[in-house]
Amino acid sequence: MIVKLRIDDRLLHGQVAYSWRSALSYEAIVIADDNAANDDIRKMALKTSNPDGVRLAIRSVDEAAKLVENPKLQSMKVFVICSNPKSAYELLEQIKEEPVLNVGGMQKYDDKVLLSPAVYVSKEDIAYLDKIQEKGIEIEVRQVPNENAKNYNDLKKKLSF
Repeated sequence: MIVKLRIDDRLLHGQVAYSWRSALSYEAIVIADDNAANDDIRKMALKTSNPDGVRLAIRSVDEAAKLVENPKLQSMKVFVICSNPKSAYELLEQIKEEPVLNVGGMQKYDDKVLLSPAVYVSKEDIAYLDKIQEKGIEIEVRQVPNENAKNYNDLKKKLSF
């Protein structure tokens, strides 16, 4: 069972691994990212951030979708992490569950604007987040679990590209 789906372009790091573990009590992390799945050095680096006793799988988006649909994972509390809204949308299109989507860290680039502290979005990101919301998925924006979740629609109204 997916306890939360998070978008964080750094994927797995201390903040994600430990603060969210306390809040969600997850037993496994599935990283759904095509680039990370094909980069052995990045996979090694991500594994160093994985908490003890937590299973970690780093898969392409398509393979991650198959994995989270596996009955063995359905009986576990699973935290799924994608690097961007497009990957999250592609994953959600392939699975039955409709977990809350947590939008966390997304770095600043030239084509991106500030949505919330540490969260920068492009027009494409907003298009995919809107598609996710149209599916009936709840979207929250926050870095850590003890921070108050911000409403995606309220934040989106303030954007100017």
